[in-house]
Amino acid sequence: MIKKNNKSKSITYKESGVDIDKFEKILHDLKDEILSTHNDGVIDNFGSFSSILDINKLGYNNPLLLSSTDGVGTKLKLAIETQNFDNIGIDLVAMCVNDILSQGGLPHFFLDYIAVGQLEEKQIKAIIKSIIKGCIISNCALVGGETAEMPGHYLKNNFDIAGFAIGAVERDDILMPSLVKEEDLVIAIESNGIHSNGYSLIRKLIDNHSIDIINEKFDFNNDKNIAETLLKPTFIYTDLIRKKPQNLKLNGISHITGGGLIENPRRSYGNDLSLVLDCSTFNMNPLFLWIKEKANLDWFELFKTFNCGIGLLIYVDKKNSLDLLNHLKNLNFNSWIVGEMQKKNKNQNSIQILNYEKS
Repeated sequence: MIKKNNKSKSITYKESGVDIDKFEKILHDLKDEILSTHNDGVIDNFGSFSSILDINKLGYNNPLLLSSTDGVGTKLKLAIETQNFDNIGIDLVAMCVNDILSQGGLPHFFLDYIAVGQLEEKQIKAIIKSIIKGCIISNCALVGGETAEMPGHYLKNNFDIAGFAIGAVERDDILMPSLVKEEDLVIAIESNGIHSNGYSLIRKLIDNHSIDIINEKFDFNNDKNIAETLLKPTFIYTDLIRKKPQNLKLNGISHITGGGLIENPRRSYGNDLSLVLDCSTFNMNPLFLWIKEKANLDWFELFKTFNCGIGLLIYVDKKNSLDLLNHLKNLNFNSWIVGEMQKKNKNQNSIQILNYEKS
């Protein structure tokens, strides 16, 4: 039997700022929505210490497991400032599952981590609901997570979120840099705006120019205020692989995230190749030109920081390019031939971007 010390008032966990019961209620309220994301590979184990997954039930013959983890960066600060959490969970899922897609695989299981100073039920529910949306879009099961209440560490209404995804790919279908070849065509798939990178620069720009993101609109988009445009969710592209015809062969995929069009593509091909991107093949989203002007960026910094309207690059044999474009059209992805792969000589860079002045 535990005896109470009557000499001074006890300090409970709840009084210190951590309310375990509140999160248990949130989890109970959202249980059915979370379970709706589950697939055949999830063994019913809701609320236990870890999730149990049976990869054999997903139909693979000789699978390799893929994993990815990411966050949404300081885009989260804009969501907090505007109290708009409807899409931030989609961003979180997208940043992880699109990376798995880039190796030719599909995501199957997702976990989240939410760390807050003080747990607010309405806010946490909105975040988890948006994560559920992202999992439904990507056909990925939300199998677990952690919400940590950390008073004194996250001040005021600040918090952070992270995501973790597990996927798989047949051993014969894994995409590796060695598969991309000279004369491969490069297909671009349009982004949904900024996605989830470069927001520290954007927030600095907003502060420097005293921009009212709630009451002001972009000249090129009068339907939404600036905040709504900046908080558009990252596209989830998993249908590219999930619905791909078996006979359509891809050689590589680049997910354009932090590092923009300068750093990301070269992760997908060998050091002996150079990617030639032609900006005259598309009209750059005016949002990126607005950023360039307001931040006084040179072209290199713009391309190194942002996706500039391209969410994915796909590397494909010329003979397969038309089939790929038709596949993407059927998925309602806006896509086009943006460049090609060349043999790199010693004086060339791994990526060459042409005709950007015409954007």
